[in-house]
Amino acid sequence: MEPGRKKYFTGRRGFLRRIRTQLLRASLAGGAVYGFLNLRGSRSNVAGFRGRLGILRPPGALSEQDFLAGCLRCTRCGDCCETQCIRFFGPETGVLEGTPYILPGQRGCNMCLKCGKTCPTGAIKPLEKIEDCDMGKALVDQRLCVALNGTGVCGACHTVCLLRNKAITLDIRNAPTVHPQHCTGCGMCQEICIVQNPCAIVISTLRTVPGRTGEAPAL
Repeated sequence: MEPGRKKYFTGRRGFLRRIRTQLLRASLAGGAVYGFLNLRGSRSNVAGFRGRLGILRPPGALSEQDFLAGCLRCTRCGDCCETQCIRFFGPETGVLEGTPYILPGQRGCNMCLKCGKTCPTGAIKPLEKIEDCDMGKALVDQRLCVALNGTGVCGACHTVCLLRNKAITLDIRNAPTVHPQHCTGCGMCQEICIVQNPCAIVISTLRTVPGRTGEAPAL
């Protein structure tokens, strides 16, 4: 065979080789398309939209309408955040772009309360005590919690709770009870929960996307 020329197989062997080559090319092309579509989908599924659980804002955030009107999108709240739990909505979110949110399932708020003190407009009002905060409320799913469904003993949510024995108390087998009047919605319990996807304890808020009634867009 001459140098530089591709080897070309004939007969049954060549036919099978060409079929395998074409299948490989189709598979690679399909994988590339699938990855591209997933990338596009991941950008459109905005992380801060938590479906019926609402949007979780930093501690001290004003009501949603007032917050959006007052927030400068300056990112100072995120810069001073001790746990780096504060993220910011991207340009695909319209009116929410540049505003802060928290995903408690990935990282909860330790209530350092620095964000309110650094906010230049008061969109996040300064708080002096953890007890003054009302970001949302923790909800426990009895079907998923191992201490409540009888499949194990845990108590992690109680251990990490910043208002332990007030916001969360434990019963037999370390079964947790959330006391909404004391719960700040910091999300530390959701971050630490040993049951994930879905989580046995989640933070729920009443904040939805402006202009929509009922639920925020689901993930």
